[in-house]
Amino acid sequence: MESIVNDNYLSYHALDKVTSCYLAKPLEAFAEVEETTDHIDFTSLFDFDTSNLNSDDKAKYEQAIELLTDTKLDFNFGDISGLDKSISEPLAKVLPNNLPLMSIMEWTEHFMGMFKTIQEDKAVYKGLRNVTDKHFNNGKFVVDYDEIDFNEDLKDSFFQKSFIDYVNDNLNPNGDKDVSKYDFYTNAYFTLDLLGISKESSKNVRFNNVLNDGIHSYYGAYCDCVVSDDNGFLKKTRVLYKLLGINTKVYHVDEFIQSFDFIINKEEIDSQTFSKLLINDFKNGLVIDDYESFKIERHTSTIKPIHNYFGYFNHIDKIIENNRGYLYFYRKIKNYSNFTFLREYELVVNSAVRIFGIDNNGNGTFNWDIEKPLISSDEWHGRFWNFDDFTLKIENNKGTRELSMLMAFVDESTTYNNT
Repeated sequence: MESIVNDNYLSYHALDKVTSCYLAKPLEAFAEVEETTDHIDFTSLFDFDTSNLNSDDKAKYEQAIELLTDTKLDFNFGDISGLDKSISEPLAKVLPNNLPLMSIMEWTEHFMGMFKTIQEDKAVYKGLRNVTDKHFNNGKFVVDYDEIDFNEDLKDSFFQKSFIDYVNDNLNPNGDKDVSKYDFYTNAYFTLDLLGISKESSKNVRFNNVLNDGIHSYYGAYCDCVVSDDNGFLKKTRVLYKLLGINTKVYHVDEFIQSFDFIINKEEIDSQTFSKLLINDFKNGLVIDDYESFKIERHTSTIKPIHNYFGYFNHIDKIIENNRGYLYFYRKIKNYSNFTFLREYELVVNSAVRIFGIDNNGNGTFNWDIEKPLISSDEWHGRFWNFDDFTLKIENNKGTRELSMLMAFVDESTTYNNT
């Protein structure tokens, strides 16, 4: 794995409910992961010496044990024996036999065992999925790569709510919780399969695989592209990305390989290549905005270029202000990522140094020991070049605090003559 990912590491912090990027190789990232215990005896959690407790605390302890062991809960599942076998047999594998009265402790033990059963016996999850698919969906709500009508269509089903509302309500039935993107997305992925909206084939489906695929799909929403040879994974990922407005590209591995030469051939080799790519984007790039400033003499045209400059910048603002020309390069993406990887700083800086050489301050390629703490403390000055017809600055934008590049030309005409 390290040969592919190096030390680029995405991780979700369950307590803070935040996903961030880190610099850690696989062995470092997973060094402290504990092995899961096969069985947890919840009754043993209360086996400790109470002789040092005062009378009030000892009374509270005894009340807690009584609450957990003697209080009976009725989830009102009802008697399933009279149901059709296609429903009763799958449910019997996960519902307890002595319905409905069980203690809180007994229910906890049961649900832990039920989860383990679903993990180990793929027939259990298949049976549950077949029940929901046949009796709630029955092929009515399905998706393909280009359709997301199932979201609203689900209002006409047994659930009487959209797909997004259904997932949200399952996670937050009382409306008093802050549902994280991680919880929503992974549950949405799993629900697509469970309800038969976008399900894996019965031959291949495994409970753990569906859960893990959902996590992989979630992390992909923080990246430029997702690559896989699993068609079921690709289908659900494409559908959820489209439904949620996530612009991460989803490739089958064959598609990715075919596009790889095209990506390499568009790399800026030198300043001449850089200029040719820029000229091509001025001629053929998509102009997505064009406006005059109300406060000052400034005209701005925003271009969505064909080429991503230095493998990072995917928007260019062409600005004319007081008869002087500027090109402002920045990155604008629509996915879950709201941060810039340190490796992306390295990519941009080293690409610029390869093309324009050491900058005017004597700075060359990215220096991790010096520049990493400067970026973290918001004191990074980037790179600066001063040429005859223009200056070029790579820095964190003072307003947005995002990595950007600015080319400032001598005058308006120079903007076009040099590009």
